[in-house]
Amino acid sequence: MRYTLFILLIGFIFSGCSKPSAEEMYKKGEDAQRAEQYDNALAAYQELTAAYPDSTRTPEAWYAIGIIYQNHKQSYHQAIQAYRHLVEKYPGHATSSSASFLIGFIYNNELKNVDSARIAYEDFLKRYPDNQLADDAKFELSNLGKSAGEILEEHGKTDQTKPVAAKGKK
Repeated sequence: MRYTLFILLIGFIFSGCSKPSAEEMYKKGEDAQRAEQYDNALAAYQELTAAYPDSTRTPEAWYAIGIIYQNHKQSYHQAIQAYRHLVEKYPGHATSSSASFLIGFIYNNELKNVDSARIAYEDFLKRYPDNQLADDAKFELSNLGKSAGEILEEHGKTDQTKPVAAKGKK
């Protein structure tokens, strides 16, 4: 009898110590992110990805990790790692195409690594050729290594060669 009570007590203790659900962890990360507590948000998202790798929230957590590292920590290599993990493990997720594009964007615009940017944009186009960002990736590829002034000058000349439609006429 004592043994049965002991087992029940142990079971009760452990059931009260269960880890939060993936949804709870994600919400904790979101709340921290909204409150601009980025270290807390990263901790919650990273805990979720480790505890629940197969959760539907896990790809979103990886994307959020990438966004925080990119936009709020300026830790571009860590952002790329998060985005790469998302693209490799969850290639069909809604955020994967954006993550793939952002890898090229970071290499080009933040790290000034044209060769890696080219590889990343080409990989994006191979994986997601019909994505809404495909034209942007093609534009980026055609302008790698050029300054903003060079791009504006080049496209300003291109626009001047096109006929301008009269306003009000169809």
